[in-house]
Amino acid sequence: MLTQEIAKEIVKQTTIRLNRNINIMDEKGTIIASGNPDRINQAHFGAIEVLKTGKPLIIHEQDRHHWLGVLPGINLPIEFQKVIIGVIGITGDPAELKEFGELVKMITEMLLNQSFMAEQFEWKQHLKELFLKTYLRKRLIKIR
Repeated sequence: MLTQEIAKEIVKQTTIRLNRNINIMDEKGTIIASGNPDRINQAHFGAIEVLKTGKPLIIHEQDRHHWLGVLPGINLPIEFQKVIIGVIGITGDPAELKEFGELVKMITEMLLNQSFMAEQFEWKQHLKELFLKTYLRKRLIKIR
């Protein structure tokens, strides 16, 4: 569900609007999209903590030593159908990020849900077309 393509687009659009680095991590805590391309495919230990606890993680400058390679900011679980499927991290002063962090999370989850719904609609359309073709083919065989 949380594909690298969707994650990259979320990071791109969010980074432009917020002028902050955004990381999106998969269900294992691996960075799959980032404003800093060098971070892609690296483990994000703050995200791993969020995946373990299911709770947001706020990292202040003085707390960085608890998680290898993290920067100050917030890490929020990304949920789809009540299951945590990834983590979104926003780098910066946690006090400044708190206000819009939940909004970024909500928009991310809405985009994932919209993508899922579109995919489901496409499958339904495909099945209808397949059924109709099969039905018409059988009718034509009977007529001949």
